[in-house]
Amino acid sequence: MTFNADAWNPDVKGFQCISVQDSPPAFAATWSWSSNPEMVHSYPHVKLNAPGLPTPLSNISALVLSAQWSMGPGSTPRPALVVDHDGLANHGTSANVAFDVFLDRNAANARSETTAETEVMIWVGRFGYAEPLGFDANMEKTCFTQTVGDAEFVLYQGHNERGTNVLSWVATANHTNFAAEVSPLLQYLWRKGLVSAGSYVGLVEFGSEAYHSEGIVTFSASEFDMHLVTGAAPNLAVGDLPAECSRAASTNPPQWLLSSASVVSATLLYLIS
Repeated sequence: MTFNADAWNPDVKGFQCISVQDSPPAFAATWSWSSNPEMVHSYPHVKLNAPGLPTPLSNISALVLSAQWSMGPGSTPRPALVVDHDGLANHGTSANVAFDVFLDRNAANARSETTAETEVMIWVGRFGYAEPLGFDANMEKTCFTQTVGDAEFVLYQGHNERGTNVLSWVATANHTNFAAEVSPLLQYLWRKGLVSAGSYVGLVEFGSEAYHSEGIVTFSASEFDMHLVTGAAPNLAVGDLPAECSRAASTNPPQWLLSSASVVSATLLYLIS
């Protein structure tokens, strides 16, 4: 495993440091970014490894991602699974906790954050004003959802400053102890043509995007792992649209929702057959 502080957009009024434990693997990132609260300043993370990468999306039979994490104010890591919501709110903290999956139709490009043409984020934690690319403040919960394990996710789409296509599955609640087979989230994308079925998954990471805090915050993570099973992807069937989901809930949906009338007007409920 490789750990990275990844303070790629530092704030002159802030800082970040990272500590790593070898056995069992764990890390903690302590940071404070007080300027530009709407911007991501860093993504302290661990790179997860699995035999078989890079591999095409259509060749993923199962992908299990797991992690435990905690977050709170101050420089001392909280025990696993503990989040100090009041303390974070008092600091005005905005951050997420997310897996980051990088894709590209070229296998070599898929192995790098800077060359991959598509980024799929799976948010399992969200605090303050952290918002995924493509978020619309007027959008209520839409029908564009998937459930894996005990977590329900809503899909957003946008582009970052490099022009990378970013598709974000955002959990509707925080999951400090996450373990789920997440290939349905990827299949949703390639089976509807939002990404190419021939795109390779080349890189998977887990960490926390740090946006803003008026005080010191520490994010810590442990028990992170990835298990990849290659082979023919399970067949998925499209379910019927519930009556209450006959149209998009937003008057200004993300742009990709406008590309197909069938996508705008229908929920895609996939069942593994």
